[in-house]
Amino acid sequence: MVMADEALSFKTFDRSEYERAYKQFRLVEKTLPPEAVIDLAREVVKRLAVQMPKEVKKEEMPDKADIDQLCEALLSKDDRAAERFILAVRRDGASIKTIYLGYMAGAATRLGEMWDDDEVSFIDVTLGCGKLYRIIRGLRHAIAPGIVHDRDEWPAMFALVPGETHTLGIEIATDMFRREGWDVDMMVGLDHDMLVDQSDRRVYRAIVLVANSDQMLKPLARLILALRISHPLAHLVVTGNIQNHYPDICDLVGADAVISDIGTAVAKLRGVIDTPLDV
Repeated sequence: MVMADEALSFKTFDRSEYERAYKQFRLVEKTLPPEAVIDLAREVVKRLAVQMPKEVKKEEMPDKADIDQLCEALLSKDDRAAERFILAVRRDGASIKTIYLGYMAGAATRLGEMWDDDEVSFIDVTLGCGKLYRIIRGLRHAIAPGIVHDRDEWPAMFALVPGETHTLGIEIATDMFRREGWDVDMMVGLDHDMLVDQSDRRVYRAIVLVANSDQMLKPLARLILALRISHPLAHLVVTGNIQNHYPDICDLVGADAVISDIGTAVAKLRGVIDTPLDV
C-alpha cells in the first residue's frame, strides 16, 4: 500500500479533537500511576474489539497483513504514520465502516494479543492505543452515523461515576431537571461495564458524570474514554467536588465542560441540548 504524505483533510478529519485527545493522554500519563494508564489502554482495546465485525461483509474486511501493517504504524516512532495509513486506506476506496470495524477494531484486537503474549511492552501498547483513540476522535463525525444507527435520540443522561457513593447530589440534579421538563435518564450504582452498556441503548446529546472524591479520577477518565468511543458526538460534562481536587479536570479527562453551580446547570446544558447532533 502506498502511504500518503499529507495529513487527513479537514473535511474528513476533526483536527481539533485529534489534538485534544493527544493532550489528554499526555496529561493522564503525567498524573496517573502506570497501572491506571495501562487500564486506559486496555479500555481502548476492549471498546474497539467488541465492535468487530457486525455489518461489514467478509470481503471488505482487511486481511492479517493489513492489520499487521497498521499495528506497525501505530507502534512506530513516527507519530503520524498510523494517520497516513488510514488516509491511504480511505483513498483506496475503503468505507468508513470498514475502516472502523475492520482496520481500527482489528488493530485494537491485535495489539491486545501482542500485549498478552509479551511481544510488545506496555509502554508501546499504550502509545499505540493512544494513537488509535486520537484517530477515532478525529474521525468522529464520519463514524458516528454507523455507531448510533437504530438508537433513539434522548436529551441527557446523568450518571454517578462507578465507585462514587454520594448519591444525593445526582438525585437533586435529576429531580431539578425533570421538574424543568427534561427527560433525563439517571444511572446510579452501576459498575463500569454495566453503565457503558446501558448508555449504548440511546443517543444522548449530553452525558453528565458526577464525581466527588479525588479517588474518582481514574474511573472517571476510563469512563469518559469508553463513552467517547460509543457516543462520538455526545457532549460529556463533569460535575461534583472532584473539580476542587483537580482544577484542570476538563483537560485531564477529556470532558467538554464542567458544571460548578447547580443553580446554573439547567441554563448551561440547555444550549447543548438545543444543538442538533451533527450526524
